[in-house]
Amino acid sequence: MLQWENLRAVKMTDLIIVGAGGHGKVVADIAQKQKRWKAIMFLDDRFPELSSVFNLPVVAQLSHINCFQTENTDFVVAIGDNQTRLVWSNKIIEQGLSLVSVIDPSAVISHSAQIGAGTVILPNVVINADAFLGIANIINTSAVVDHDCQLCEGVHLSPGAILGGSVTLGSCCWIGISVSVKQGACIGANTIVGVGAAVVNDLPDNIVAVGVPAKEISMNKL
Repeated sequence: MLQWENLRAVKMTDLIIVGAGGHGKVVADIAQKQKRWKAIMFLDDRFPELSSVFNLPVVAQLSHINCFQTENTDFVVAIGDNQTRLVWSNKIIEQGLSLVSVIDPSAVISHSAQIGAGTVILPNVVINADAFLGIANIINTSAVVDHDCQLCEGVHLSPGAILGGSVTLGSCCWIGISVSVKQGACIGANTIVGVGAAVVNDLPDNIVAVGVPAKEISMNKL
């Protein structure tokens, strides 16, 4: 159910965050620090039971995203699951809506780095020269992306993870907390690397790898 009062209010807003869970809170916090948007509100499938987060309104469910086609509104998807975040980010692009990145002011980003739309960059991140990030990435707190890294779409780099130079991450892979990846290594699409692992060799698509050095322990069953 979409309340008309909320629809009228959203015509004056600047940012709609898709998803009001834990990651949505983080994105809202960063967006407020950026001082780029006059108003911030959420879409979440728990609406109308969930009506606000951080005193910011939840205005509709995700299926009502078509109601917000206005040139005065930006969107970002704040859903932790990589596949779901990428699907919704692509829907926003396909509908001709404005998908934007939300970047904490404390992040250090090279002028030559390329940041894809819908990417969220958290506090104290470092992204070095000629790094490329695809759409809908999460680069979490204090992560490091060194020079010439290539991150495909839908990647999640967890807090404290470090990528050496020229690392390649496939679509929707998830790099765990405090993981270290050796320079030049390639990690495949949909692969999960567990907390504290050290990746010293390439890893294929669709696996779960843990340990020092990181080794496959199972398939990632999507």
